[in-house]
Amino acid sequence: MQAETHFELSSLIESVNSSLDDYDTVSLDLFDTLFIRRIHEPDEIKRPVAIFISNVARQYGIDISFSRTWQIRNEIEQQHRNRNGKHFPDFEARYEDFMKEVLSDIFEKQVPTGFLEEVIAYELRIETSMLVVREEFARWLKYLKEQKKRVLIISDIYHSSSFLELLIREKGLDPYIHSVISSADSFNAKASGSAWPLVRDRFNLDINRWVHIGDNPISDSAKPEEFGIKAHLLRDLGEKHRKSIVRHLHAKSSRNELLKGRYVQQLMLPLEAENVDVSPLYTDGYNFMGPLLGYFCLSVLDYCRTNKIDRVYFCSREGWTLLRCWDEMMPILAPDGNYPEASYLYVSRIALAKASCSKHGLSNLSAGVALLPANSRDFRDICRVFSLDIEPILPFLEMHDLSAHDPIGHSSPGVTIENRHKFQELLLDSGFQNEVKRQARPAQLKLESYLNQEGFFEHPDVALIDIGWLGTIQHYLVDAISHRLHKPRIHGMLLGASKLMPYRDNHESRVHGVLYDRLRFSFPESLVTTIKDVFEETCRAPHPSVIGYERKYSSVEPIFRNTDDEVAFAEEEQDRHYAPLRQGIFDSAARFAVAMAVTGYRTQHLKPWLNLLLTARIAFPKTAEVSRIKHQVHQDDFAGNHIIPKKILRATRNLWDVSLRQLRFNPFLRLYYYLLHALRLLRSG
Repeated sequence: MQAETHFELSSLIESVNSSLDDYDTVSLDLFDTLFIRRIHEPDEIKRPVAIFISNVARQYGIDISFSRTWQIRNEIEQQHRNRNGKHFPDFEARYEDFMKEVLSDIFEKQVPTGFLEEVIAYELRIETSMLVVREEFARWLKYLKEQKKRVLIISDIYHSSSFLELLIREKGLDPYIHSVISSADSFNAKASGSAWPLVRDRFNLDINRWVHIGDNPISDSAKPEEFGIKAHLLRDLGEKHRKSIVRHLHAKSSRNELLKGRYVQQLMLPLEAENVDVSPLYTDGYNFMGPLLGYFCLSVLDYCRTNKIDRVYFCSREGWTLLRCWDEMMPILAPDGNYPEASYLYVSRIALAKASCSKHGLSNLSAGVALLPANSRDFRDICRVFSLDIEPILPFLEMHDLSAHDPIGHSSPGVTIENRHKFQELLLDSGFQNEVKRQARPAQLKLESYLNQEGFFEHPDVALIDIGWLGTIQHYLVDAISHRLHKPRIHGMLLGASKLMPYRDNHESRVHGVLYDRLRFSFPESLVTTIKDVFEETCRAPHPSVIGYERKYSSVEPIFRNTDDEVAFAEEEQDRHYAPLRQGIFDSAARFAVAMAVTGYRTQHLKPWLNLLLTARIAFPKTAEVSRIKHQVHQDDFAGNHIIPKKILRATRNLWDVSLRQLRFNPFLRLYYYLLHALRLLRSG
């Protein structure tokens, strides 16, 4: 009897089905047969586990590198194999046994209570994330169940059957599997042939009505055939080709930094049943926005560890999406628990603006920020942004010969030097500033109470996480709490920081751009500033903007913007449009984290790939990509209702602002705006 060799999974299943009536029992190999791995080398799974162990060891004062931890694991595993080989037919080892000894050796027999179980659970999570069920096999198992066939899983591996059963349960296959047999349980493996009689006797099987399927020519073909079991050998050429691509990328990435990011992307790709028809927007979220936000969250983690920050607040509406990504990633990237506590802070520029004036009044800088939007121009816009009642302020305007309608913004149409001087004199008027502070005081008290109930003042350092771009939220928040003796140092972490305003950067407050920072020039990174609204809209929370705070019984709750106007309706429609994209972002977060954990890469390793991604998707996108992702409506809570002059619109126009017709039929348009962006950067210094 000779094993049948199949180069496609479909032909194997068809062949077995043709004689299925002759068999009562079907056994399958697990790894590289029923399951395939995203990774090319199973030992790569050991890296994140070794990092986990070494990080926990450092918490107990044991200075050991992850590479030394990995080496100890391999040495002790080999010792167990050698020892077991003297008493059993195979040189097998059992994971629980040698890992217990590994931890005992590293922790000098003082292993933290329950740590072995934590290590096993973490390795299970990483292993599960790297395993994918062959889709055709999954369907076939259901068919075998319907045909009342007994299905066994037989594997030569150091994991016990209980561990393998957890893997199978995680993949949802346990209803179709009768039993799982691992060589780690008895130290009798398929490779020597000693496992076959044990399985026969355990389940009282008739070898003439038993068929086995696997991928190893010895363990799954020659040995069962010698024992009289019909075998089918799977040599899947398509799977071998896929794995060769992963192996090639891994090998080349050691010499080419650009390929490190490409390798991470390869490990994230959906396989088998995961490859279903999805919306192109989902793909945009999974392949483009997801990795960018994953990189951002990983950078925040590294920064907080370096600066010993144990509290993180995700703020503004975009922070809601970032926090969801964070929550998916942290248990994978930091299983030792060494990451800051994180929560969502209901704040916005408009909610903080008024409170920021309570101690020092309205500063020239704060007023300038309010007038930055091109459709804001006069004192009415300032009152709108800072929620000020204009009636008590009108006498001060009259004293300085200003009206509420006079243009006062730096670039407002019709503004004069004289009006600017009058406005500066108004800001120096103590009576005016006292009125502003009087109006702002109640808002500041409510904000401070809200921050207090959120634990904001309980930490020496906190990180404020936001998409960007000016750092206005941080600026206003720092002003609002500047009077307190006990307040945390605030570290602003923005996806992109334009740093066009001279905000404070000292021992009390810092602003740092992660993906892009104007003071750390990188041309590809600067491209994110050309689609700022796209980032904000795709990451926006499913709740309206926060416009202030109110006391409710014993707590302070955020007040949200009304949702019964045209802008709110347009936002809801756009949210429905972006729903697949956001789902793609959320689904990519854990996959990105696992890929980074398995490869051991840090954020700096991804820079070349991210720069290529930014250039391709922002500066030289396909017309269809722009059509899908381009936002249709954007609510700027600082923007006024004045008409923006065409001159300003032309001066700020970017590639993503032009019509789809122009994108489709003008072959030089992308290059033109790419060079124009470079010219604008040079002019801005």
